[in-house]
Amino acid sequence: MLWDDLRVLLAVHQTGSHKRAGRQLGVDPTTVGRRLGALERAVGTRLFSRTPDRVQATSAGLKLVLHAERMEAEAIAAERALLAAGDGVEGSLRVTAPDGFMHYVLLPALAELRREHPRLSVDLRADTRVLDLSRREADVAVRLLRPKEPALIARRLGQMRFSLFASQGYLDRAGVPRTLAALASHDFIGFEPSLDQLPQTRWLRRVTAAPRYVVRANTTVTQVLACAEGHGIALLPAFVASGEPRLQRLLPRLLGPSRDMWGVTHADMRGNARVAAVLGWLAGSGVR
Repeated sequence: MLWDDLRVLLAVHQTGSHKRAGRQLGVDPTTVGRRLGALERAVGTRLFSRTPDRVQATSAGLKLVLHAERMEAEAIAAERALLAAGDGVEGSLRVTAPDGFMHYVLLPALAELRREHPRLSVDLRADTRVLDLSRREADVAVRLLRPKEPALIARRLGQMRFSLFASQGYLDRAGVPRTLAALASHDFIGFEPSLDQLPQTRWLRRVTAAPRYVVRANTTVTQVLACAEGHGIALLPAFVASGEPRLQRLLPRLLGPSRDMWGVTHADMRGNARVAAVLGWLAGSGVR
């Protein structure tokens, strides 16, 4: 039984469908189905059954999943050991960060990192999800919460401070709010409802009890662009102002919320020169 077959089995178990498993593995859904069929014929029993919502592992399938998970963990641990053994700042490294931080802070600072370490290749992944560093979905992550997992180590990078912004076009049309009370009559741009419990969103509800949202999005960059196009007021990281000249800060005396930012990696990568270089770059990238 080949490891590739078990990877297919594990992907289907994790995603619940051939299509999503294929997307995760970078192959066609038909290839996933063919590999699973061959695996079932090899073991002589069905490994998955279909329910109305997803493809579900059978009891026999679950037994193989346990073996596949252990093999995957060992393979990833071996990858981390090989990566950690390198003592030079060269080769590739996966870095994930929130999309706004990636777009407005890391990309402008990337030239400095490349000048200092020309043999380093950085795979940048802007993602709202918390990627699994233990499974090497990323090697270094920028997070807004300090991790609690014992296998992860974190370095504080600074604070992400928030302020209220609007474009001149919106202010010409709707007027400039001079007080907190005036915010009640304005349009707002914010995160989608599933993210209403974010600390900065809760802060906004304390400042103005019922923000009148006219645009909601799941990424910071989309909110910045909607704000710059004049659709309303947005609570945004203060660092976006330097990257979007169409935005103006509102109520400058209002102290907005802030969130700590952390550079996170797996403990196995503690002594790796590439990780150290990237964490140092992140710490000097301009967040205060």
